[in-house]
Amino acid sequence: MNPYIDAYKKSADDRKVKKRRNFFSTGVLAVFFLLAVSFLMVYKHTIGQQLLHQVQSLNTEKDKLITEQSVLLGEKQSVLSRARIISYARQQLELDFPSPDRIRWIRVETGKDLSTNSSGR
Repeated sequence: MNPYIDAYKKSADDRKVKKRRNFFSTGVLAVFFLLAVSFLMVYKHTIGQQLLHQVQSLNTEKDKLITEQSVLLGEKQSVLSRARIISYARQQLELDFPSPDRIRWIRVETGKDLSTNSSGR
């Protein structure tokens, strides 16, 4: 046979083998790429779920704090109410409002004389 034909056939066979190798290496590369992309998507999903869980726990904590704040504001209003203060003054301090006949009104005049007298001269 002709050596040129044999060389051509061998060259064609080598090219087919290289094409198969290139196809398989490209396929393996594509599989690795798809695995990497799927890993990133799963990772992104898990991070999103963790953040969602944190947001939900923070909302729950916020609701508890709002409830506690309203309870404390109610207690503050009851402690600072006028009736409570009067009751405490009567019971603990033995203070009482004076009757109208015990109230004396005095008149204080303001002016130049008062300012000179207040200095002690």
